[in-house]
Amino acid sequence: MKAAITDSLQCIDLIDQKLDRNETLSYFQDLSDHHDSELKFYESDIKNYIASFHWNGINQWKIDCPVELHKVHRQRYATTEECISLIKKLYKSGDLDNEDNFIDVPIRHFTLDEMLQFKKEDEMMLRVQDPDEHSKTSTPKAIEPKKEVSSKTIEKPVPKKATPSPAPPKPKTITSTSTTVKKPKPSNGDNSFFSI
Repeated sequence: MKAAITDSLQCIDLIDQKLDRNETLSYFQDLSDHHDSELKFYESDIKNYIASFHWNGINQWKIDCPVELHKVHRQRYATTEECISLIKKLYKSGDLDNEDNFIDVPIRHFTLDEMLQFKKEDEMMLRVQDPDEHSKTSTPKAIEPKKEVSSKTIEKPVPKKATPSPAPPKPKTITSTSTTVKKPKPSNGDNSFFSI
């Protein structure tokens, strides 16, 4: 297995180096805390690498292992100590396929950070928590177990409150009014139906 080591701060750019485990660990531990610091392992072609350890932050490395190059990669973040342990396992078995805590990342569409966020939201939803609520408060809510509801319903009589009875309706007063209709006098030449 070959290694490619890049560290722009220390002007290290080793490619196509066949290093033993101790030499590789020595180089890895001496890499600068810089975004250009990287250690890649490959067999014959560096483009088809087996694993890449890329510095991401203080005591944080991003490990990338292609499953299908430029499509799906198994990735995770690790501390320097975890990386040293994984490098030893890589020299022993030749790959990191059986290692835990890696996430399959479709790198054309998502980043490792996005996939970690998706995973966190999925876990919260499985625990019946609202991801938006969790991000607002730092303390997790206690989840109460669901209570079984009986299929029988018992109606409990509700005592009626004493309410004042409504006032009796006022009687309507009817007044008689004279409705005299004056008939119009027929005109002399009127042959209408009403002039009988």
